[in-house]
Amino acid sequence: MNAFPLEAIKNMEPNALVLKVETGEISLLKSFGVNYRVYLRKIITGPRPSFSHISKIIKWEMGLFIMNFIVGPICRFVLWCILLGGKGPKDAAYWRKKRAKAVKLGKVLFPDYIEGEFAKSDKGLIIGFNHPSLHEILSLIVWSLSLFPDRRNNFPTNLPWYESICSLVPKARKIGIYVTPLITQNTFKKLEAIHAGNDEVIETITKVSRILLNHYFDVAVDFGNTGDNTFTAPSAARQKTIFPSLGAFNKNFEEARLLPAMSGLILKIVRANRGKEVDLYFLPVTIVPPPTLIKKANGLELFRRYKLVTGMGFTLDEAKKLGRDFDYEFLRRIADNAPASLWYPTI
Repeated sequence: MNAFPLEAIKNMEPNALVLKVETGEISLLKSFGVNYRVYLRKIITGPRPSFSHISKIIKWEMGLFIMNFIVGPICRFVLWCILLGGKGPKDAAYWRKKRAKAVKLGKVLFPDYIEGEFAKSDKGLIIGFNHPSLHEILSLIVWSLSLFPDRRNNFPTNLPWYESICSLVPKARKIGIYVTPLITQNTFKKLEAIHAGNDEVIETITKVSRILLNHYFDVAVDFGNTGDNTFTAPSAARQKTIFPSLGAFNKNFEEARLLPAMSGLILKIVRANRGKEVDLYFLPVTIVPPPTLIKKANGLELFRRYKLVTGMGFTLDEAKKLGRDFDYEFLRRIADNAPASLWYPTI
């Protein structure tokens, strides 16, 4: 994947930009990275950068190294195991078998408890969950592939993760796993820190962030209209997301770097389907990690039993009536089944 000039990225038509990212033609992370020739020149000719700034750049590069040379190869190996074997044409029956194989492998690696009553229906689902680790993403993939063997599943994926696995996207889609890239608030803050004072770069990153978010919303609308599933983590970061009151939620929304994910989805769905009947259900799922005395390794605990609790959901009409408060009310229903350790302190 190649870096592109910022000016070219800024002026690129949104659909073309997303396509180039999906096909691996453009690396946004390389494009947004530090130009070390320029950086060294500034060090030699200008004031020395602070130790804090250098450490932020090193952490950023180390994170990318882990994603590209550890996470990416592991994901490719897992997909290779799923696709191994099988004769005959690669038709619909072939991919159904591979999907079933993915479920079997996933249940060995992520043997989770499923709790809560959920009446399976033909409605498209918007599934929102708290995000205490990385484990639940894979758990939810297994849960959905198993419960809905014929549905597509759309997962938002932070850009560093996405670029490390984008070569897998075409084959993953064959077994019903779709991933769409996003620049999460946490990643944006890191990029903002390493480009402090460079308004042009930050402006371009902001624009691309909006383009990718709108793309995710567009995919969610399409999946909702076809009766498929879209997943969302309202926090988009591995942090506590449950507030004790609506007042506390509104007061600390920006500080917690939360996005209006749920109300944003509602707005996009209503606008895209003006005058049309849409049958959607918004399902909260609470993720309860297993008790452990050892700190998680980047949130991923193989062979540990997490608990996935499906809560009482919202119809589209109920969600529309709540308006902007839907973000809080949805998280409240996640909180109904969450331990106190996943809540913010009372404010």
